Parts: sequence; structure tokens; C-alpha cells
Amino acid sequence: MKDNVIVWKFNNKILKSEDYKLNNNIAEKISKKSFFEICKKYTHVSSKNMEKLLKLDHDVWKNIKGIGVDLGGGMGLISSIIAKKKNIKKIYCIDIVKNAVTKCQPIIKKKILNNKSKKVLSVIGSFDELNLKNNSIDFCIGWDSMHHSTNIIRTLKESKRVIKKGGKLIIIDRGHNNNTPNKEISRMLNIIYPKSFLRSNYLPIDKKLTRKMNGEHEYRFFEWENFFKKSKFKILKRLIVKESGLNNIINNDSINEKKVNFKIGGFERKKIIYLLKK
Repeated sequence: MKDNVIVWKFNNKILKSEDYKLNNNIAEKISKKSFFEICKKYTHVSSKNMEKLLKLDHDVWKNIKGIGVDLGGGMGLISSIIAKKKNIKKIYCIDIVKNAVTKCQPIIKKKILNNKSKKVLSVIGSFDELNLKNNSIDFCIGWDSMHHSTNIIRTLKESKRVIKKGGKLIIIDRGHNNNTPNKEISRMLNIIYPKSFLRSNYLPIDKKLTRKMNGEHEYRFFEWENFFKKSKFKILKRLIVKESGLNNIINNDSINEKKVNFKIGGFERKKIIYLLKK
């Protein structure tokens, strides 16, 4: 399926990372499968449930308008869902993974948007090097992408540069309680993927690959919020969303929580949502 793709300049050092190689390989393999299989494999959440989560908070949903940037947009699912809104002019769906942009995004855009797929501009590029003018964007959004940044402050400052004064940054990601010990963070990052994971992700089953090697980072809520402070974003709202059936342990930072009866993806089955203002 042919689709116009924009290519921005970026530091190609990342192309040698395990994270990039894994995701580029997965994207190439799953691009030959159905729309539903692509969603399940690449984002681990259905388009229906992703849309439900985006609409869960009124303030978050109403601030998604105008011209936007999807930071690390992968196969384009969140961009395509957002582009269905009438008040969206266009959204740049940026991802470093070539096969996700060139082979998967056209399938997702066509399925969700049909003849309006041009509202999503597919870009091969880095969320650290946005080829956009200062103060030109109404909002940026990152779904499960920010924790893959190798320099989160740099990534946030680059988003802030292109967002208009008063514009919004929406982050939907993972987060841990503030009392999570360093030892537990280290344990999570040093988990070695089992053979079942390697096999299902088209990797050699004798390969040794840890979560840290795969570009993962684990941040506590206070760490996220320190990042926002250093990059001079103002926190307007924060919300934890959990799948129903999870334990009833409440976060220790007085963050509002909502339980939902649909799957939201991620190995912990919960998300932290931050609505930030420039």
C-alpha cells in the first residue's frame, strides 16, 4: 500500500539500538497481517479501547484540537483515532521506526479514516528533532513512547519549543508509586526476556535481551513530575487509569484514580495520564 511519507533529519545512531531493530523487525512482519492483528501485536490495545481511554477525561479530550504531533506514534493508531475529530486540522505522526511508518501506518490510516487519511502526516523522524517551527503546534501527545526517550528532558524541551503558548502536552504512559525502591526499579529493568517473547517477536531464541537493553525506563511519579518541572511545563491534571480486577493498592501521591472495564494495554494494565500546559 503506497503512502506519502515525510523524512526528517535525525541522529542515525539510534538505528543500531536493540529497541529500534526489534520494533523495525516486528513492524515488517506484522504489516502482512490484518488490521486487528497489527493493533494487538504492536500496541497491545484495540482501537476501540484506545479511543475510550482518550475520551475518559473531558479536559484531556477537549484539548486535543487544531494541529498536533504524535510523539513516537508507531503504526499510527492514536493519530488516526484523533484525526477523526472534526476540530483536528492535521496531526504529524512521528516515529523513528521506518517499517512502522512506511508499512503499517498506511494500513491503519486507511482502515480508520478512509478518504480522510491525509489528515495524518506520516513522518520518519525523532521526537528529539522536530522539523517544525517554534510555537506552531496546538498540542503534542505521547502514548507509551516517552519512557523510551534516551534523554527525557531533551525530548520534553523539544516538544515545548514547537507548542504554542498555552498549548498542551498529553502524556499517557507507565508510572510507579513514589515509594518504589531503587532495587525494584533495577529488578524490572534487568529482567531477561524469555524464549516465548523472543519467538513471538521474531528474534533468535538464544538471544540474551533485557528490558533495559530494549530501551525501557521505569519512572516513579515524582520523577515524571521533576522532568516536567525542569522542562518548564505546568501540570494541569494527572490521572491514573487501571483495569478493573487489579489490586486495590492506592498510589501514595494523592493522584486521582479511575478503574475501567476494558483493556488498556501494558504489562501492568494501568496508565498515568498527564495533561501539561506550556
